[in-house]
Amino acid sequence: MIHARLQQKRPFVTLFLVFVLWKAILILITLGSPGVGYDTSTSLLPLQGHSWTLQTLPPAFQSQWLRWVRWDAIYFTHIAEHGHVYEQEWAFGVGFSTATSWIANILSAWAVVDESASTIIAAMLLSHTAHLLSVVQLFFLGHLLSDGASHTQSPIPFRAALLHILSPAGIFLSSPNAESTFAFLSMSGCVAYVYAVHRFHRSQPLAGSLAMIAAGLALGAATIFRSNGLLAGLTFLVEAFSVLFSIATQGLSALRLLRLVSTIVGGSLIAVGLAIPQVMAFQDYCAHRPNDLRREWCNRTIPSIFTWVQDHYWNVGLFRYWTLSNLPLFLLAAPALFILSYSALDLMYAPRLLSTVKPRSSEKVSLRDKTTVVALALPQLLIAILALTSYHVQIITRLSSGYPLWYIWLASQMESRAQMTQITIRWMVVYALLQAGLYAGFLPPA
Repeated sequence: MIHARLQQKRPFVTLFLVFVLWKAILILITLGSPGVGYDTSTSLLPLQGHSWTLQTLPPAFQSQWLRWVRWDAIYFTHIAEHGHVYEQEWAFGVGFSTATSWIANILSAWAVVDESASTIIAAMLLSHTAHLLSVVQLFFLGHLLSDGASHTQSPIPFRAALLHILSPAGIFLSSPNAESTFAFLSMSGCVAYVYAVHRFHRSQPLAGSLAMIAAGLALGAATIFRSNGLLAGLTFLVEAFSVLFSIATQGLSALRLLRLVSTIVGGSLIAVGLAIPQVMAFQDYCAHRPNDLRREWCNRTIPSIFTWVQDHYWNVGLFRYWTLSNLPLFLLAAPALFILSYSALDLMYAPRLLSTVKPRSSEKVSLRDKTTVVALALPQLLIAILALTSYHVQIITRLSSGYPLWYIWLASQMESRAQMTQITIRWMVVYALLQAGLYAGFLPPA
């Protein structure tokens, strides 16, 4: 696929060149998509500025910019410009829109572009940068999970990073959507978690504790960008039970105590990431308001605007999406559901480090290896189950971009299961290419 010498001696340069080439292909497909789009609601956005506005450009140029603002991107750009005006916009969190707004303000202050154009440009800059950084983070995670083997010995880190460039999330990792930023923060958290485990097992409690808290901080930030980041709490739950088991069987020590405390702190930071948008919304809709002006969700035991919006506006719930008319969407999502579930179950059934440097199938797998792999596999498995049973199932192809283990697993199977990996990679590429053209036309899958 890529010359072995480039892979070994210049892995990051090679990945960057592939990244630029792939993005260029997706951009050309998007710009070349015919028509203004099936849904013209994007044209209703109040894209008005001062010196250089989209609305003062020729219609052809306007439509080129607006091709990027489709589906969820409409909400993200609107929130970035005006805040959460409508209740249903709280389904999209506060992370991506806030970061986009900050960058857009900088672009406007530098007089690079005016306010209207700066929002779209800022969002796309953020998405592209975050995707590239997540590729780098996945490389490092693959390196850590390959037991620290150098990239000249194990091809897995490079392959996994390359697969993430070709993610089936496709154009959603380039457009004004939260997928790429979530992926970067999620993978950063996973890198910090695995690094923390390594430090603890080398009797370096201070470095391990700091890394574990950093993992929680990154995954908590990821949860601000996308609420499904909360599933990463399972990683810390597995880690906590593992430490408690060690304490019960081997006794309490300073190292184990620090490991348990840092794990609890890290896991709590993920919960904080979910709570921040809820508290903000509660202040807007519930606090200091008389009961007759309060929204229904304000008086619930757990007053969560997110669960209310998902249920009330988007009809998200257990088996609600299971209708005959949605069957094509389940078929479109089937490959992503399969690879997420199969890779997670395979590693949970036979936990092992993902290394091809030396065979490990016949070796005794340590409890550290089992805990680390299972802790990373559980959130991936659960997101697949939730997408199948409760979510709008087609979004799993883009949600999958934020879960690193399946990329690394697929990279490790290229020799032993060559046919399966080839089929999977071809599906990823074809799906992403088709998706780019459909996205520009405001057509499903979204």
